[in-house]
Amino acid sequence: MTDMVTLIARTTPLERELKTASRTIVDSDLPRLGELYFTAYDAGIAGETLDAAIADMKNAFVGKYGTLLPDASHVALDENGKIVAAVLVVERALGDAMPDAPFIIELITDREHRRRGLAEDLVLATLDTLFNNGKRDVALRVESTNSAALALYLSLDFHRWSPEEDDD
Repeated sequence: MTDMVTLIARTTPLERELKTASRTIVDSDLPRLGELYFTAYDAGIAGETLDAAIADMKNAFVGKYGTLLPDASHVALDENGKIVAAVLVVERALGDAMPDAPFIIELITDREHRRRGLAEDLVLATLDTLFNNGKRDVALRVESTNSAALALYLSLDFHRWSPEEDDD
């Protein structure tokens, strides 16, 4: 099993206009989010079947991984209005030894739309929404071997979090 790293960052207002057409998630996005989740990863990671991936996304919507924050969860759209990337955010991660902050539970980009800044724009939109909603921090977990994701998050001023930080 791969080691997971917990990262945290201060929320911030947008300092530039986003290059990506995006909006907040709505319930009717569920089937497309499940499809995106299933096809964006290698076989078996998001479930063995498309139906399993859709069910997992439904679980996210109904709070299995924490209370979903729809206004902080965004989707990126292509020129035809199709969802090609998404970020899902919950009020707080479930479990012990996790930051007391909103938590990004998923950041997904369609394989055909990677390396275009979609994930960066979605995270920036989330940071802005949370900042405007009075939230100070946002956190997430990432595999320690996922160099592309780590590079993205570090470029957005995320840093490693440890439980001792919440004791301050």
